[in-house]
Amino acid sequence: MDKPLESSIEIQKPASGQLIELSPAEAEKILITKVNEAGANLLNDLWELVQFYKVNKQHEKALERLRELIALLPNPDDKTDCAYMMGEAMEQVGDYAAAISCYKEAVALELASTLNWYFIHNNLGFSLNMLGHFAEGERYCRKAIQIDPLQPNAHKNLGIALERQGQYVEAARAFVAATQANAADPRALGLLENLLKLHPELENEFQDDLEFCRKAVAAVAKELDPRNRLELYRKAVAAAAKELDARNHPLGHGDQGNDEISPGLDAGEHPVRH
Repeated sequence: MDKPLESSIEIQKPASGQLIELSPAEAEKILITKVNEAGANLLNDLWELVQFYKVNKQHEKALERLRELIALLPNPDDKTDCAYMMGEAMEQVGDYAAAISCYKEAVALELASTLNWYFIHNNLGFSLNMLGHFAEGERYCRKAIQIDPLQPNAHKNLGIALERQGQYVEAARAFVAATQANAADPRALGLLENLLKLHPELENEFQDDLEFCRKAVAAVAKELDPRNRLELYRKAVAAAAKELDARNHPLGHGDQGNDEISPGLDAGEHPVRH
């Protein structure tokens, strides 16, 4: 869900000419006919049929055709990405049971890039959590962390799974790890604060961690504030102008050499971050 995927499957352009409204049954019949004819665009025809079933919430049929499509895809990575994309689609419409089936289909293929492999396991853990299967969700979140411990999502989802299983200390540690991994996302901090509010016996142990997380989230929020970024940019421009002027008139700036640091910026800090 966190990044776009590329696939060899092409999205067909809308046909030109007069549009004819079809019932779902009529549309399904046409799509099945195209697939059965097994033409040169079989892969795309199958993908259209899968998408049709997805939109019409016929998830069993969608998964059946998805497996058929996966078997025909020549590229191993496309096989996994196809199942992953379907899992994301099911997740986005709130059908977590169907999402779990798709993600498990991707896991069974055992073929994916490192980042996709991480998100397959993370999203599977998230979807299992949403259905209350916290022990199983924990397992996949831990696998995601093992694949890439620097990503924040699985730490947060692991914390949710652990909290719902009564493992409050480990849950708090997971929320802290998620915030440390990405302080720009304050959700893990909110979960940590709520956990400590419900279980005040943990406050002493995590008081320092909580303060650190709050400061980190606040610092990132301030840095990302467009008003602050504009001010930093203006100061950087002014500093650059002074430096240029000093280079052009070296005798007129005896105590304002090229090493002057613009107010509000630390040495080595870059005011504009892309």
